[in-house]
Amino acid sequence: MKNIVNFFKIAEKLECEYRITRMSDDAQQSVASHSWNMAMMAIAMESYFVRKYDMSKVLKLCVLHDLPEAIAHDIPLHQQNDACRMEKSMQEACAINKIIDMLKNPYVADCFNEYEKRVSPESKLVKALDRLDTTVQHLCAKDLSYVGEYNKNFYWKLFFSEDFAKGFDFEPVLRKVFDEIKSRVSERLKNELNIDSNSFVGVENENS
Repeated sequence: MKNIVNFFKIAEKLECEYRITRMSDDAQQSVASHSWNMAMMAIAMESYFVRKYDMSKVLKLCVLHDLPEAIAHDIPLHQQNDACRMEKSMQEACAINKIIDMLKNPYVADCFNEYEKRVSPESKLVKALDRLDTTVQHLCAKDLSYVGEYNKNFYWKLFFSEDFAKGFDFEPVLRKVFDEIKSRVSERLKNELNIDSNSFVGVENENS
């Protein structure tokens, strides 16, 4: 029982680990909130998916995919390079091993590894939901001006790139939802910041 309670204490840290994305109240989004949003999106769109998914697994992957960050912490995408990603992978593997030793439940590691390999339909869907939640925050954030502060509009160049959009094409509902979000975000940029979103289209992202 001590190890289970210790795990609860580790998992709680996801509520204290913050991403750079901001919420509608202008607070930073926690990793736990991000995971919860993904689960909500999976439930909301389930009846629209053209493929059959093990939804129990999808929800578990949503909850567990960032669990190592309770120990290894989150690293914003604009700060990552090849060396950083390798170090991050090693730290997350060590974190998962620590959690497995604590829970005596290899299923947690199996879920995380499945998500990382992105071979199963469920893991591919969850990765798409991971990306989609970031776009939702662009729609919901109280003030969008912070997004352009990182590496000369790194996140806007990513958001408006065709490669990013193609990541949703395997499920038509994902692409339709993303396109709707992108349209609304474009309107926000124009109305609130007087920025034409077309200025980001086709611009190479130095960190991509």
